[in-house]
Amino acid sequence: MTLAAALADAARRDPRRAALRRAGETIDRATLAARVAARTDELARTPARRTEILALDASDPTRFVVDFFAGRAAGRTAVVHAEGVPDLLRREREDRLARAAVPATSDETVFYSSGSVSRGKAIPLSDAQLLYAALAYPERTGIAASDRVAIAVPIGQIFGFLRGIVNTLLAGAEVLFYAPRRDPLAEAAALGATFVLASAPQLRLSAAASDRLPLRGALSGGGPVAEAAAARLEAERGVTTRLGYGLTETAGLGTRQHFDRPRRPGSSGLPAPGMTLEPVAGDGTPLPVGETGEIRVSGPAVFRGYADPSEPAPFDDRGRFATGDLGFFDEEGELHVRGRAAASLLSRGRILCAEELEGAVLEKAGVIEAAAVPLGDAFGLVLVAESGSEAFLEEVRAHLAARLPLFARPRRVRRVEAIPRTPSGKLDRLAAARCFEA
Repeated sequence: MTLAAALADAARRDPRRAALRRAGETIDRATLAARVAARTDELARTPARRTEILALDASDPTRFVVDFFAGRAAGRTAVVHAEGVPDLLRREREDRLARAAVPATSDETVFYSSGSVSRGKAIPLSDAQLLYAALAYPERTGIAASDRVAIAVPIGQIFGFLRGIVNTLLAGAEVLFYAPRRDPLAEAAALGATFVLASAPQLRLSAAASDRLPLRGALSGGGPVAEAAAARLEAERGVTTRLGYGLTETAGLGTRQHFDRPRRPGSSGLPAPGMTLEPVAGDGTPLPVGETGEIRVSGPAVFRGYADPSEPAPFDDRGRFATGDLGFFDEEGELHVRGRAAASLLSRGRILCAEELEGAVLEKAGVIEAAAVPLGDAFGLVLVAESGSEAFLEEVRAHLAARLPLFARPRRVRRVEAIPRTPSGKLDRLAAARCFEA
C-alpha cells in the first residue's frame, strides 16, 4: 500500500470524520480526499521538467497536506520547506538539489536536517519508509482513532510531519493546527484536543502551571531537557507524557516510551518494531548495558543516503547509520540519549554532554532557555533568564554546584536576550559559542 492509497482508505472508512482543523476551518476526510484527487490531476496534466521538484510549503498547513499526498499519488519528488525558512535559503536548497541531479519523478520526499551543528543536509525518504514509520507503533504507544491531535511543533520537521500529520490521518484521528504561546498544553485542551505533540521547551512552559488538564497524553522528543518537565506534567497536571528518540534520517523512528509502562527517568524508551539501535565503541563493536557510545541504527525506516552526493556516506561498514548521538541502554532495554557527540567533551576521562548540562540548569526556576558550548575542556553556558542580576547568576552557579560534580560544571555563565537558532528553529551552538568571544 502507498501513502496516498492509505489516506484514501482512511477517508472511505469514515468520510465525515474531521481530518484537519485550523482556526475556524474544519475539513472532513471526504473533502480532503477530493482536494488531494483534484491536485493530483492538476500535477498529472502538467508534467515536470527533469529536475523540477515539487515544493511543499509548511507555512500553509492545509495546502501542505494536500500537496504532499497529491505529490505522492502523482509520483512527484517533493522537497519540504519548514516554517520560517527564508526565501533565499529555499531557492538555494532547490538549486542544490537540481545540481545534484535529483529527478523530478520518484517515490521520495526530501527533508532537511536542522543544521544545529552543521549546515542542513538533504534527506530523501521513500513512500515505503514514511508509511512504515507512520504505522510502526501499535496503538498503546501512539495515536488512537478517537483522538484529536494538536500539533505544537513545526510540521515541516519530521516529528510534527510524520507523527502529527501522517500517523494521525492514517490512524483515523483528527489533526488540529494551532499556534502555541504561554501554555501550549492548556491551549490545546481549550481547543478540544485530547493529545498533544510538543517540543521540550513547550513542555517546560506547560509544566510551570499546576491546574489539571483533560488530555489523554502528550508526546515529545527525549533527552535530559524534557525529563524534568515530563515528570512535573504528570504529577501536577495529570498529563501522561512520553518521550522518544528519532532522526530525520530514520523517518523519525527510533525509540519511544510506552504508555502502558512506567516512564523511566532519563529514558527515550524501547526500540521501535523492526528497528535496531546499537551504542558502539570507536571500532564499531556494540557496547554492553550501561556503557555510552555512538548510537548506530538500522532498519526499514533508515534512508538510503543524502541527496547531495558530495556529502560523506553516513553508514559504517555494516550498513548501520552513524547518528552522531551518544547514548546507552539500561537494564530494562530502554535507550538513554545523552546528547550529540559533536557537542560533547572528554574531561578527565569522562564524557560530558551539552544536553545534560542544559537539562540541569533548566531545573532552576527563572531559567527560560539554555545553551551549553565547548570552551576548551569544559563548557560555557549561555542562558535566557527572568533576571539579569549578578545575584541570580550566582544562584544558578550554586544550583549547578549542588546538582553536578566538579568536572561537569560550566567554566563560564553568561545571560543573553535570546538563544541563537537555525532557520528551522533549533539551537545553533556555533552561533551561541560566539557569545563568549567578546
